[in-house]
Amino acid sequence: MTTEAEYPADADPVNPFPVDWLGDDETVPELQRLHRLKAQAEARESAVIARAHRRGVPQAQGFASLTAWLIAATGEPPPVCRSRIRVALALEHMGHTRQAFAAGELSSCRVRLLVDARANAPDLFRRDESLLVGQARTLSARVFPRALSHWRRLADPDGARFDAEAAFLARHLHISPTWERTVRVDGDLDPESGQIILTAVRSLAEPAALEPGDRRTPAQRRADALTEICRRYLDSPDRPSPGGERPHLLITLSPADLTGDGPIDLEAGPITAEAARRLACDANITPITIDEAGQPRTAGGARRTIPTPLRRALELRDAGCTHPGCDTPARWCDAHHIIHWAHGGRTTLQNLRLLCRRHHRAAHNHQPYPRRQ
Repeated sequence: MTTEAEYPADADPVNPFPVDWLGDDETVPELQRLHRLKAQAEARESAVIARAHRRGVPQAQGFASLTAWLIAATGEPPPVCRSRIRVALALEHMGHTRQAFAAGELSSCRVRLLVDARANAPDLFRRDESLLVGQARTLSARVFPRALSHWRRLADPDGARFDAEAAFLARHLHISPTWERTVRVDGDLDPESGQIILTAVRSLAEPAALEPGDRRTPAQRRADALTEICRRYLDSPDRPSPGGERPHLLITLSPADLTGDGPIDLEAGPITAEAARRLACDANITPITIDEAGQPRTAGGARRTIPTPLRRALELRDAGCTHPGCDTPARWCDAHHIIHWAHGGRTTLQNLRLLCRRHHRAAHNHQPYPRRQ
């Protein structure tokens, strides 16, 4: 391999030689070299942005703001440009950080953490910047954010309490259907609320909670865990029900929908016919007559697919999910028709089994359905 000392004077500093020339033991040093180069390039970009701001370049070139100028110059979206401008302007007052960044000793991620620390306590940061930059150089990615939080608590206890209150007031959660026919969940929680969510999701999604052979990705397991937690809450008999009514999922289906194979449209996106049959296994059914124009004419009384006495007998017999090895309690299980009622199956104790949501989905997706003995 060509070493760095042997590079031609006019060699490209990023790609001085083909990647295929690298030996296996040289990949990590090469990644580290590129990491330094990337930090140096980003530090220089910050310096250029700060200089343009000082000199009034955006206004001289007809732009209303530094952000608009940077968007036009780089093609990056506004949030990215605003973040880079924030870092660039803060570095004007952070000499130790700026020097380490320019030398490639700090990544842009660590620099942003230091910028945030300065924003919270500028006077204290000025006093301790050299110490904090030293920690940023040496501590791991897991430990460094904790060290900054610890510094904040020790240096300014009142400010740390204010930060905690501000984090609580800034909590937010957005849940909305997307054009891609999925549901987007996005938000920020204060540490206490976040820890509750983390603990609950991990209890269902971490490897220790899984069956051998579970092939879901970690992200899929977390999505399933959050859905299961919400479903258990809605199904909990002890949950308060303001106004006497519990939230419920409303799906409008025709008999053809339940017996067919096509997708069923919901507000959040389409679901499969099998998913609709799974939901209809144990649900409230309200028969509605539709006229030729597709408008409702008459509605019959709502009735449970599984009558309450039959549900109690089913819980007494099965005690919980009947899939081998699953210990989900009965109150969190669905009543599954082994032969679906839409296909002529009878709603009898012999044709019903309790299944948790995960194994109920597996049964309706025609996966092998072993029964617990």
